[in-house]
Amino acid sequence: MKKNINQIDLFAVENKSNQSKNILTAIDIGSDKIVCFIAKIDEVTREKRALRVVGSGYCQSKGIRNGRVVDQKEAEKSIRLAIDKAEQDANIEIKSVYVCISGDFLKSHVLKGSINVSERTINQEHVSEVISLTNKKYIPTNQKIIHIVPSNFFVDGTRNVTDPSGLMADKLGVELNYITSEVNPLTNIENIIKKMHLNIEGFVAKPYASGLACLHEHELDFGSVCIDIGCGTTSISIFFEGTIVYAKTINLGGWYITNDVALGLQTSFEHAEGIKNLYGNTIMGSNDSEKYYEIPNDKEDNVRTKFKLSNLVSIIKYRYEEILEKVDEVIEKSGYSEYAKRNIILTGGTSDLPGSIEIAQRLFETNIRLGKPTKIGGLSEDIGGPSFSSCSGVLIHCLKKSKKNHDSITQKGTEKIGNFLKNLMGQDF
Repeated sequence: MKKNINQIDLFAVENKSNQSKNILTAIDIGSDKIVCFIAKIDEVTREKRALRVVGSGYCQSKGIRNGRVVDQKEAEKSIRLAIDKAEQDANIEIKSVYVCISGDFLKSHVLKGSINVSERTINQEHVSEVISLTNKKYIPTNQKIIHIVPSNFFVDGTRNVTDPSGLMADKLGVELNYITSEVNPLTNIENIIKKMHLNIEGFVAKPYASGLACLHEHELDFGSVCIDIGCGTTSISIFFEGTIVYAKTINLGGWYITNDVALGLQTSFEHAEGIKNLYGNTIMGSNDSEKYYEIPNDKEDNVRTKFKLSNLVSIIKYRYEEILEKVDEVIEKSGYSEYAKRNIILTGGTSDLPGSIEIAQRLFETNIRLGKPTKIGGLSEDIGGPSFSSCSGVLIHCLKKSKKNHDSITQKGTEKIGNFLKNLMGQDF
């Protein structure tokens, strides 16, 4: 195995892929559903490559809760089904996959490092030295490194320096953002994938993937937060100056709203999910207190119980606001709230609830929009909504990585420091 140094995982050992270089496969293992996308890399021009989904499959997720495997057999059945559907749709047998993960077992922290530039002019050796020195500060724990994402360099007092080569300076610095995970949740997922005789090319953190899929270039640069409200978890990622600077996942999501509805209306979880999807809203309407709907009944007595729409909206609104308030607390504690709240992008299945954007605007008082995956082709209406953002983001991550490998092969040399930096830091943004 060779060390493949890149922005995705700067110091990790890369597994060799047995799959066609032009085919990428992503699996999003969520608490509500398992999604599998198979995509083809199209050579648009010599410099430009694009992704096109050629096969997709998804199914209800069983055996997964809050991103963790709780029933290995059920989880394996769900993952197999999603993959089988995607393979049939694409007419391709896959051999390797990238896996999207989410859960409160994901952590994010930044390490900073700097060196004095004795020669006064920054060169390639200085760049290598400052990255290596900063990485040595990382203290190994029981966490597995998923991503090491470098921000741009800072030279003397100037931040956001993309290429410091040739600059006169007294000091060169860099920030490395480590996104890590507890080992056991990854191992449990890895064991299931290995049973299918598939190679795991890598894990991708959901907060990172969702941001890649949904944020526009100016949002990545100017400062934004991507909030992916899924079923069992909500992922928060903050981007600034073109890179991810913070990521966190909390165990709150649409499942908790459905559970509240089931308790409040005294019905089953399955019926509550249907009621939420049919009549759910986060904003009270003027006539909601006058509207009544029947609760499904599985009993043979055919007794029909009714509920007032205003009661349903109150239940949903209360829990949805709680989720956003918890997200706000995370943003405030991140140290990047000033940049994060310049733009807020909501995505994930629960963000599709009617009124979700309006409620968020009242709470955060800033620019808010609904995020959907738009950066790859082949997404039909059925698989192009917010609940498919993270799986799309994994493919974008893979394309960036593939582009870097492609460029390193086609380039004859690395005389210029710019080429060296691209090989070293990757081109994720």
